Amino acid sequence: MKINSKRIASLGTLVAIVSVVSLFITSPLVHAATSPGLGAADPFVILSSSYINTIGGTTLSGSLGYTTGPATAPTVNGSTHTADISYSQAGIDQASALSALNSQPCTFNFAPGAIDLATDTTHGTVGVYSPGVYCTTGAQSVGGGGTITLDGAGTYIFRSTGALTTSANSAVTLANGASACTVWWTPVQATTLGATSTFVGNAIDPAGITIGNNVNWVGKALAFGGTVTTTADTLSTSLCATPPTTGTGSPTTGNTSTGSTSNPTTPGFPNTGEGPMDSGFGTQSLWLVAIIAPILAIATITLSKRKKA
Repeated sequence: MKINSKRIASLGTLVAIVSVVSLFITSPLVHAATSPGLGAADPFVILSSSYINTIGGTTLSGSLGYTTGPATAPTVNGSTHTADISYSQAGIDQASALSALNSQPCTFNFAPGAIDLATDTTHGTVGVYSPGVYCTTGAQSVGGGGTITLDGAGTYIFRSTGALTTSANSAVTLANGASACTVWWTPVQATTLGATSTFVGNAIDPAGITIGNNVNWVGKALAFGGTVTTTADTLSTSLCATPPTTGTGSPTTGNTSTGSTSNPTTPGFPNTGEGPMDSGFGTQSLWLVAIIAPILAIATITLSKRKKA
């Protein structure tokens, strides 16, 4: 039987095109990390079941909510809600936000065990973090009076199966467009901030939040279902009118890029590793199919005519 080189070339082209289309259709689309809306919880700088404050000097800029109140009232530049409708709805919305945060894929998995964010060398530059979802199987800390810098506009999620601790005199700072509105801390165990430390972001921790003496915190202590303790501290909530949908890209790409998906699955975290698939085809895949389908049809017809010839 004579081998027709043109027919083989046509067949090879057809196979190549089919392979490309299959690759785009079957590859999962990875979503960028996003900051959820907080709903009724957004105005609260402290939300807890029990709120403990035993000495004067604490100033809260934002709403305060609790069921059991403090022995010594703080200065509240906002509203105080004691187990009212707003307080209850805020608790529901806190839980929804936590669920949304925990459903997002990790863009970096630390080695198992406790991690000091100020000294870790595995994620990149020591003490500097770009937007992304950082996952730890164990406790997270900012130790030794160290400093970490959140560098660039985007969403930061620090998730751990253990506790969150910052040492005395430590600092979490923002640079190059990073915003406290889009920084999230979601430990499973309790959060403890060291004395005279600086902290930013929204901690959602029903296990409880203890804030050491003279802490300066820009963000929210959301512990509905748990206890929040303050000691002559300054907390200021950051109100974000529109829930940001920022990505996990570098400062140069802003909120349009996505984070890495080369991480292995981490036990204890939902949806880690690769990002979730879109239901059905993504917009990009639809366009590819629309463009390539006619090429496939032409190639098939051409090959069929050559076979008949």
